[in-house]
Amino acid sequence: MKYQPSLPERNDNVSHQHPIREFGILILSIIGVAVISFWILGFFIDQAVGYISPEDEAQLFAKIDLDWEFGETASGPRQALVQHLIEALRPCQEIGFSTPVTIIESQNINAMAIPGGKIVVFSELLKSMKTENGLAFVLAHELGHFKNRDHLRSIGRGLVLAALSTLLTGANSSISQMLTSSMTLGQAKYSQSRESQADETALQILNCHYGHVGGATELFEVLQRQEGTWDINILHYFDTHPELQKRIEAIHELSKQQGYTVEEPLPLKKPLPL
Repeated sequence: MKYQPSLPERNDNVSHQHPIREFGILILSIIGVAVISFWILGFFIDQAVGYISPEDEAQLFAKIDLDWEFGETASGPRQALVQHLIEALRPCQEIGFSTPVTIIESQNINAMAIPGGKIVVFSELLKSMKTENGLAFVLAHELGHFKNRDHLRSIGRGLVLAALSTLLTGANSSISQMLTSSMTLGQAKYSQSRESQADETALQILNCHYGHVGGATELFEVLQRQEGTWDINILHYFDTHPELQKRIEAIHELSKQQGYTVEEPLPLKKPLPL
């Protein structure tokens, strides 16, 4: 009888599934574990943030160099005007620590809350705003982030995201980049909810200071005009801020719900050195 070599009919050491299917299951499992871990750790970060006092936060982030982070900073009349407006708004939403303002020479229309109680305002934002109330809403929005400790939550979740992707697959691997993209979508949704909450706080501050909420949507209308007709709605799912039109509508709806009135906003003091 002639010998015919062959593999055994069953071998526990050899998989009978297609290797591509096995690879897909493995990738999905890794992503699933990473996403679940991310949100669990994010929950604990949210709880821990409440135990960081403003004094501790200021000490931890006291050495942030805004010139190194953003480029040229400016002082003078612009900085004084914005700082004065911040101080005028503070009694309506006490946050327990000072909030110094820094003006950054930049073409970006933006402002942000920086850990340690600092508020950064880009010069192009000041050029774009025509009313004091519109600028006040932007500043009140950043005060809302401080009140809700959103800046600390964002830092904590960002560190968890980076640590998980690096731990599981290595910093430069394609899988790590895939994981980061998957969890960034969830983080964008988280950030959108925080942005909406900060808008609600800003409306409260605006109504407290001026007695009405006129000018609250000025910045978003400016950005909407610049956005143009090329905007694709699906891109907003990856943004950390809600879609502009939806944000404007939400502010109008919330104003009605809270019984806020809308009156003519005050013009921004001129001349404003730019």
